[in-house]
Amino acid sequence: MARQPQDRKQPPIRRPGVPGRVTPGRPADGRGGNGDAPRNPKPVWVNAVTLLGAFLAVSAVTLLLTFALFQIVTPASNAYVDIVGYMLLPGLLLLGLLLMPLGTLGKSWRLRRHDPAQKLVFRFPRLDLHDPAQRAAAKFFVFGSIVFLPAVAVSGYHGYHYTDSTQFCGHACHAVMKPQATTHEHSGHARVPCAECHIGAGASWFVKSKLSGTRQVFATMFNTYSRPIPPAIRHLRPARETCEECHWPEKFFGGRLREMARYATDEQSARQDIRMLLNIGGGGQATGRPHGIHMHTCRATLIEFVARDDGLQDVPWVKMTDEAGTVRIFRSDGLSAADAKPAGRERQMDCMDCHNRAAHRFASPAELVDLYLALGRIDIELPFIKREAVAALVRPYADEPAALVGIAAALQTFYRVHYPAVAEARDASLAQAVDGVQAIFRQVAFPEMRVDWRTYPDNIGHKVSPGCYRCHDGRHVDRDGVAIRHDCDLCHTFLNPADAGGTGVLLQYGRFEHAPPLPEGHADLRCDQCHTGGPAPGRTCAECHTLQAQFRAGTLAAFGGLKLPPEPMADPVECEGCHDLTEPATLANINRRCLECHDEDEYGGTLAAWEKEVDQLLTEVGSPADSTRRMWLETLRRAGPLHNLEAARLVLRAVQGQDAQQGNEQ
Repeated sequence: MARQPQDRKQPPIRRPGVPGRVTPGRPADGRGGNGDAPRNPKPVWVNAVTLLGAFLAVSAVTLLLTFALFQIVTPASNAYVDIVGYMLLPGLLLLGLLLMPLGTLGKSWRLRRHDPAQKLVFRFPRLDLHDPAQRAAAKFFVFGSIVFLPAVAVSGYHGYHYTDSTQFCGHACHAVMKPQATTHEHSGHARVPCAECHIGAGASWFVKSKLSGTRQVFATMFNTYSRPIPPAIRHLRPARETCEECHWPEKFFGGRLREMARYATDEQSARQDIRMLLNIGGGGQATGRPHGIHMHTCRATLIEFVARDDGLQDVPWVKMTDEAGTVRIFRSDGLSAADAKPAGRERQMDCMDCHNRAAHRFASPAELVDLYLALGRIDIELPFIKREAVAALVRPYADEPAALVGIAAALQTFYRVHYPAVAEARDASLAQAVDGVQAIFRQVAFPEMRVDWRTYPDNIGHKVSPGCYRCHDGRHVDRDGVAIRHDCDLCHTFLNPADAGGTGVLLQYGRFEHAPPLPEGHADLRCDQCHTGGPAPGRTCAECHTLQAQFRAGTLAAFGGLKLPPEPMADPVECEGCHDLTEPATLANINRRCLECHDEDEYGGTLAAWEKEVDQLLTEVGSPADSTRRMWLETLRRAGPLHNLEAARLVLRAVQGQDAQQGNEQ
């Protein structure tokens, strides 16, 4: 049987409508008679967009597996690590999965546009390492992954730690946070990362903080952020979920000794040591019935309040529920406990209502100068150094460089002019003092952000801001007229020297001994009404009561172009001539003081007649529509019309619209 000749290889036949499937035997130009697709076209999934999506998806899955392993071996929650693990990586995976079909559809659209008759069918890739092109691509993918994945893992690990750091929050990402970052560095929480307090654990607060952070990023980018930035107290997480992870107020009990050194503003900068026991208290099964300062936050006692301002400083309504369920409501707005709550922000009291500046406390210039003097960073032998240092710190400066230059010039000029011998003999001490005061300025004032020690009130204590006296002011009373206590010994007990020499070796319990001693009536004033954190209060009536003193002298500039006459008795008679500081400043007491010099028959009813005249004029004036005249009227009330009766008459005529010159002539 003859061997049949082998069939000759037939030319390949292209399968129409299937891109990428080419039968052998076609002409080299790759075109069929019916307009077939080019020879060996790439599949529709082979395009830059789809491949990028696949790369992102594979990388995201790999990193998610790595993140899961991190979560297993490190069960402690980390807010910034969670950002990557729960938001960025899933988002990266979703982006990759979206890019893959988009790239495929895009290439299909381009091919159909080139040849509308062509039918496009998706083909899964065939892995054939004998194909040089596929082998090259596989090598690139394998070796690229070996380099890429460890690099991403290492950089991501360090990135987690960096974004969780105070450096990231305070400097790298939030340059506007310089005041907060600076105070944090000098606080007792300097080693606590920002996220521990501002975010904490859990998803809900994490999402809230990141949404707020996104808004802040845009505000920083477009330079629309507030100067100063608003206090965070209204938006902080409840302290029981953050602070009490480390601090448990129910376990604090007893007293805590606190020692402070204060320096006078005299030439010697005389030192006064203050020692007191803070009645920390607490309450719980281990420490007994709630008492002391921390009673406010014990779980057995619930305190709620309403604040009418963003800084939570104006508190007209307080509600306390004790461990027995007894409810007491205290109000300072004159309404009864049965009346509706005032409008404002309702809040349950927790640690942050007193420790509102726990990690961002802006110490006052006077306080830090005292500290530097006590530590020897400023030479106490320099005359008037306390007074001059504080005066240099409180002057207005445009920015920090200008402040540093101004502080150096102020101190050097003072000593070279008034104490040239000291400036020459203690040149090194003066230079050290300049450096110390400049360092203090960097902690208390930030002109670029319009922030200083007065911007954010500190509720611990009551020296420079109301603090405890927001509620413990004696004006918050319940339905029975009983006020919230405001006695000094409620929270602290002072340890005063018991020996006659005042050396402080022997101590005894006692009241706070103010230096200098306060006149009668002044001891009931809030500390912050005199102490501002800047220059010390004056030692005479006129130095503190400047409004009344200027009105009495006819030099008060608040009344614009009105030419005020001075009080006839302003020059020979000092304030103490009419006001007996050991008695309340009532009209009867002042009248009795006047009659020590004036005849009773002639001047006995003079003050009462003047007061009646002023009251009648104030009634006739009413409430002016003009804002300037309303301001004049308010200033007159504060200055006290009887301090200068003729000037008061002139102002009231001007408020009524009469000509000021006519009032002067009359």
